[in-house]
Amino acid sequence: MKPLKYYFHKLFFREPKNVSNAIRTKGIQESFDFLKEKMAKHKRLFFVRYGDGEFVTLMRKDHRNYVYNAGLDAELESSFRIKDDEYLIACPINYPYDEFHASGIYKNFSWQDEMIHIMKEKNFSDDVIFENPCIFQCMAVFKPRELKAFLDEYVRPLKKMFIGSTEKEIAEKLYGKIDYYVKIPAKHAYETINEWWPKVEENANKVDLVIPSAGSTSNAIALRLWNKEVACKVIDFGSIVDAVEYKVSRTWIRLQGNKVRKVLDKKDREKLSFQKRFLFLRKDIKFYFRNQIT
Repeated sequence: MKPLKYYFHKLFFREPKNVSNAIRTKGIQESFDFLKEKMAKHKRLFFVRYGDGEFVTLMRKDHRNYVYNAGLDAELESSFRIKDDEYLIACPINYPYDEFHASGIYKNFSWQDEMIHIMKEKNFSDDVIFENPCIFQCMAVFKPRELKAFLDEYVRPLKKMFIGSTEKEIAEKLYGKIDYYVKIPAKHAYETINEWWPKVEENANKVDLVIPSAGSTSNAIALRLWNKEVACKVIDFGSIVDAVEYKVSRTWIRLQGNKVRKVLDKKDREKLSFQKRFLFLRKDIKFYFRNQIT
């Protein structure tokens, strides 16, 4: 059931149409369904996510989690310039208002005009419809059964590589068996990329799916694999793996990260104490009523 604010918005507000030179990004459901279609059709497919952190780097500023790195900046820019049907770019600008909008979970950034400015300054293409970078967190919170079906069909059965700081056993609860595990630092991964990249390069051609879980460095990983013409899928799932271990790395995890339990197989779901069940129920009730209006 959609929240009341969604119906209110549809009744009293109208989305602008045919705005010239407007950057267009798909809504959550549209982008998620499109990705499913592409996963079924293509052996080689890249899904690359850009968020606020990547744009801070493109602005040559320090981010709250890392210091500006010129090498990362260059690779982020090169990645964004790739135009190919098998290289899907998710952009954090001009989200259409849909049923998934929720304070703390998913909404347009207050400073997106600055992101639009940097896109124009760098002459990035705006003649494409970008994918939505928030599809996985939103589906996990609002439609976990659909996300579980996606993982069961397109992720868990595949031979895969995981690149990240999350422990292998935790990542396997979400993604299924990991055949090649590349451990990287939890922070400043790009600064050490020359140390762990050879392991990625050595084994990427042996898998069907690579899952980079390295923050902004995930985009550099995708770029390098693309340029090496690696014939597999590369999907950046964002922060949902953090929710599996209740690691509050994002606001959405603090508010509704417990919903990720429904994405996991029953055997991988933690047995909850009465206290934790009560805590999650209280969170769900509070979020439900707040989400009707904000």
